[in-house]
Amino acid sequence: MLKILQRLTDLLRIDVNINSPKTIIITKNSGNRLVYDKGTQELSLNYDLMNPEIKKCLSDLAKAQFDKGGLYESETQKELNNLYNYQKSNDDDNRILAFFKPIIPEDDCQALEVSLYLKKKFGEHKFDEVKKIKEDIRRRFGDRGNNISNLCTAGYFDNFFSTLYENSDEKKFRELYEVIVSKAAMAIFVHNQMDASQINLELERKIKISQKYRLPFIHLHGIGQHNIKIIENWVKDNKDALKFLKKDIVKKEGIMIVQILL
Repeated sequence: MLKILQRLTDLLRIDVNINSPKTIIITKNSGNRLVYDKGTQELSLNYDLMNPEIKKCLSDLAKAQFDKGGLYESETQKELNNLYNYQKSNDDDNRILAFFKPIIPEDDCQALEVSLYLKKKFGEHKFDEVKKIKEDIRRRFGDRGNNISNLCTAGYFDNFFSTLYENSDEKKFRELYEVIVSKAAMAIFVHNQMDASQINLELERKIKISQKYRLPFIHLHGIGQHNIKIIENWVKDNKDALKFLKKDIVKKEGIMIVQILL
């Protein structure tokens, strides 16, 4: 297998140690031809942009690893196959990806690609799979990727960001997009370890950010009955303060959203 790996790295013309890379990620329609991170020893390849010789080498490497008894755990392999088939067949999500690919960073687009699949699994109430996919997004893309997955699941990439782009010049869009994605400025995603005081602190912080950039609202999101209960209790405890704000509350199918207009 080391000989095959050496042949692959020679074909790709990348300088790696004989036992590297530790991880090979193969994607389709993901932008760059290849990215190799010497720090993490992670190699990312865009399969569509590989020549036949490299594709054959990848096939040989996969077979050698499979014969060795590895490659992927069966559930992981199944999930990767499901993701690939989903990406080929889902026209709505492909349109979203095609829209954002030229206007957001490449890593964000990759995170969005997986997040759209995550959103589908959430809609199917396959929460064990959702948990695994979210963990993978956080591992690969960090906190920024986690923000993208939350925003995607909440529907921001379906309408809000495209409308923002169409009604802003490019410089303004990039500025607002960066603030929203890097700081999750317009949204608080309540999780099961949050309490009322933490919600208040997050709300105060994000109101300041939103006012600075003239963002029109903040959403308080809860997914799952436990998190919905946290928000319901928070709304009840803060009803006197909230009555001075314009707000809308939506609750359906295991999701609760409180929109606070600024």
